[in-house]
Amino acid sequence: MTDPGVQQRGPNWGRISLIVGAVVVLVAVVFGVRALSAPVERAGEPTIAVPSPTGTRFTSPSASPTPTTTTTSPSPTATKASTQPSSTTRATGDFLWSTATAGASGSSGTLYRYAVAVETSAHLKPNGVANTIAGVLNDPRSWTGDGEVRFALVPESKAAVKLYLASTKTASVLCGSGAEAAYACTKGDTVVINAGQWRAGSPSYSGDNGDYRTFLINHAIGHLIGKKDAACAGKGKQAPVMLQQGAGLDGCTANPWP
Repeated sequence: MTDPGVQQRGPNWGRISLIVGAVVVLVAVVFGVRALSAPVERAGEPTIAVPSPTGTRFTSPSASPTPTTTTTSPSPTATKASTQPSSTTRATGDFLWSTATAGASGSSGTLYRYAVAVETSAHLKPNGVANTIAGVLNDPRSWTGDGEVRFALVPESKAAVKLYLASTKTASVLCGSGAEAAYACTKGDTVVINAGQWRAGSPSYSGDNGDYRTFLINHAIGHLIGKKDAACAGKGKQAPVMLQQGAGLDGCTANPWP
């Protein structure tokens, strides 16, 4: 029975409407943030999104290389250039993957399947860069010559090793360094070559940019397969490829091959 002295209240529809509206706005904001942080996708060649140097969107690469027969230090091994690369190469963080492929040279040794990505701001053709790298790694003067390792250039989806040609700032992020310096580094199964070094070369190679690119490739891949930095054995002798030749030859003569 209803007490006539007590006023009955119905639902407060105005307050309920405000609460529902706030929930809808919150959900929209959450999904909007997720959409903004999604990797960039473009028509044509696939891309991968890497952040600006703050590193807020970058997931650190695996600390161990894929081939179980090879041991690589989890700390990045960096190679400094003798001169700072041009600052005109912006850190867009957008990479284009090469679609080129090349089979491994030889039939014995640990097989590394790798893919090559080039940062868009480098203004270099990914397939051209990838073919240059494949030509070096399949050369018998490179690491494949001893029959212990071999390398196959494959699409990104099939690659265990990812090789990036990156601007100075993006290279610093990928290499795990906050310094805006010139780097080529290897970190687990991630290999980074600085696009400024690739384009500008090094005075150590007397203007022979092709030989310096060969050195950058062989030095970085040397770290991938477990090689350590080396020193010049004496004035006038040929530099070991694991000497950081871009930073100086220490009396040795330039040499891009293992």
